[in-house]
Amino acid sequence: MVVAPAGAHAHTVIQEAVSELAGRLPELADRLVARLREGADPEERRLFDAPGFRAAAQAGLGAALQAVASVGRDRSDLRLARRVGRRYAERRIPLETALRAYRLAGALLWEGIADVIAERHPEDVALLVAGAHRTLAMIDQLSTSVTDSYHRAQRGLRDTDLEQAHRTLDALLDGRTPDPRRVARAAARLGLPESGRYVVVAVPSTAVPATGAVWRVRDEVGLGVLPLTTEDLGEVAARLGPLVRGPAGIGLPVDGPAALGAARRSAELALRCAEAEARAGDRPPVVRLDQRLPAALVAAQPELAGQVRQVVLGPLLALERGERETLLETVAVWLACGGSTARAARRLFCHRNTVLARIRRVERLTGRRLGHPREAAEVVLALEAVRLARAAEASGGPGGAPEGQSLPAANWAAWSALLP
Repeated sequence: MVVAPAGAHAHTVIQEAVSELAGRLPELADRLVARLREGADPEERRLFDAPGFRAAAQAGLGAALQAVASVGRDRSDLRLARRVGRRYAERRIPLETALRAYRLAGALLWEGIADVIAERHPEDVALLVAGAHRTLAMIDQLSTSVTDSYHRAQRGLRDTDLEQAHRTLDALLDGRTPDPRRVARAAARLGLPESGRYVVVAVPSTAVPATGAVWRVRDEVGLGVLPLTTEDLGEVAARLGPLVRGPAGIGLPVDGPAALGAARRSAELALRCAEAEARAGDRPPVVRLDQRLPAALVAAQPELAGQVRQVVLGPLLALERGERETLLETVAVWLACGGSTARAARRLFCHRNTVLARIRRVERLTGRRLGHPREAAEVVLALEAVRLARAAEASGGPGGAPEGQSLPAANWAAWSALLP
């Protein structure tokens, strides 16, 4: 760390001082640790008091003395400085602490060399004064090398930390529960709270919006993880609506990161409902699952939904197309109007007696009394199964009409309030 003026005599003087200090390395390490502890905060003191730190300080001072002995070189050996910078970054020690330790070590060695020369060769003290500016220049050069190496290592660590945080988040979304410490580190890296309420938003992977959520793509679905600051999911939907380019689903709120697997499943169900409604053209593209629970039940069990559709509405669906669509539309509107025949008649632009006649016809065909809550619920689920099946058929996806039975697209605008 010290570069004395060239010349055999100067070299000899410096070598003698270095040899003397090499025998005092334990003492020098203790002095360095003591200086570092002065004015340090509690966290830094814990670092400086660790046995491993003192051993590293002693090894670093020894390596620095070797560099001091190499006087007369045109270029400084910066390998030690690079290792110091990288090691401090890897241990998450602040750069300011690293530079302070490095500069104090340099000052300590300079003082030691000066003391030895003043004691043994007082006539040569002028050599140190003449070389002081070169020594300071070297300390700055090495400190710069420490800084550059620290920043390079830190960038690499940030990338690694981010990758690990994303893997942890993926595990949570898959329903696995990593070690709590790993979850805490991932939450801190991603800027998410370790506790509190969360909700997951699902969109097609090709339509991930630029929002404040942390987004991951899993199985061709973009999943946005949002900490909830309010229980009003309407605010989430309002913020998301202008940003999405297609259908989106908002799942049910959950408590803490450990429940993100359940939040993901509910968000994907909401997305399936949103996609079906978007294809039918009768709903906004952003769907909250808490407002589509019957649809979610149907979407979650497509095989059972098909059976419900056939068992409950089979005779009605077998009718001629025009009559079938009229009855489906009438019962959907009547249910949306809370069973009010007068309101349904106004929406359908027909006489209330016509509505009553159609409702009685539906009850005869289905064998379900629409005034009976349980039987009406079966009809609601069957209607939802028909709607989702038609949307799937329109997109060429699974879950369409049973073989040999046509389910052409209808005017679903009248169904828009079926599940308000």
